[in-house]
Amino acid sequence: MTDLSSASQDKPEILVVAGVIEKEGKYLLAQRFEHASQGGLWEFPGGKVEAGETPEQALERELQEELAIETETGDWLADSVFDYGDKVIRLRGFVSHWRSGELALHSHQDAVWVEDSQMTTYQLCPADYPIVDALGVKNQTKD
Repeated sequence: MTDLSSASQDKPEILVVAGVIEKEGKYLLAQRFEHASQGGLWEFPGGKVEAGETPEQALERELQEELAIETETGDWLADSVFDYGDKVIRLRGFVSHWRSGELALHSHQDAVWVEDSQMTTYQLCPADYPIVDALGVKNQTKD
């Protein structure tokens, strides 16, 4: 992971939000389309924060657009900054609560429900690993 102090100043920095959606003790991972940036990798779904939006508003909008579900954003889990070469992604991960809707994949090729201990068996986008770590810590402190 590259920290911002060493990231090139001429690269765009993009604020992105990710929802760690829990349902019955499992968490949703979504697989990016093969032709997309980071194609074939798994991620917590979400997307870019648009001008005038809070991260929480952006996450709820993105999950509606990508998965056709209504959610409520909960606690912040972790931030991750990753230099992908052509851009720097600042990812903010939040716990997200599913409220309604039937899962439909509009921006992903697949989705799975996994226990937190199984997440690292999937090849995740690099920026998502700190969120997985934070989720593991959070779940350990609950026990």
